[in-house]
Amino acid sequence: MAAGLLSSGDEDLSPDNVKRHLSTRFVGQAFHYFPSVTSTMDVARALAVGGAPEGSVVLAEEQRQGRGRLGRAWLSPPGGNLTLSIILRPTLRELSRLTMVASLAVVQAIRQVATQEAAIKWPNDVLISGRKICGLLVDSQLQGEAVEWAVVGIGLNVNMEPAFFPEIADSATSLYRELGRPVERLPVLIALLASMEDYYVALRLGKPIQREWARRLETVGKSVVAREGNRVVEGVAEAVDDEGHLLVRRSDGTLVHLVAGEATLRRV
Repeated sequence: MAAGLLSSGDEDLSPDNVKRHLSTRFVGQAFHYFPSVTSTMDVARALAVGGAPEGSVVLAEEQRQGRGRLGRAWLSPPGGNLTLSIILRPTLRELSRLTMVASLAVVQAIRQVATQEAAIKWPNDVLISGRKICGLLVDSQLQGEAVEWAVVGIGLNVNMEPAFFPEIADSATSLYRELGRPVERLPVLIALLASMEDYYVALRLGKPIQREWARRLETVGKSVVAREGNRVVEGVAEAVDDEGHLLVRRSDGTLVHLVAGEATLRRV
């Protein structure tokens, strides 16, 4: 067993077993499992370029070069968490809302399987009790105004013990840490894929999922330091718009729209 992991026993995450438990119409019906890859995003991107069907999933026990947002490395010891990427083919309008879809799906899966309430940190981290339990990443390829493909990467801490990793011991959590016991990954994965399909279909039908996403944001109403590229903005995170942009009110009264980046709570 890898250091920092608490085993719940051997689990069969093979494509045949995963699909045997799935009730989805398309998310996960094409399922690719690997013991080790450089990154599930890399594999999914290649599959997407090759015409893989929408809803295809790539899951790996180990990512040797896992990536988080803003070029950061994603720390996840092999064999106990869920690291996966999902191929989607949204419209351009839907593309900007895929982080909403994924973060809401993670929140729903955690509530369903672990009965824990999670929050979303703008733009796309999932937290429990202020600690990060899941990170999300979206990559895409556009041809003019058309989206050729999008890949949603999800890294969910299941049986990882963050205390074993000094660099994230105070900022990260896992289902194991929250529940005090190892957690079977298969039910979490099945719930996550089902929730992804539900929210993605809702998005495609034009339902206002951004309202639920906004209600789940722990960032809104707080004093923050927000960074977008080289720009640093301090103020109160007043709201998010329908596109998911963060609206920060500075002390001088000006309102700043942030499209991407990150926001951390400002220490008073």
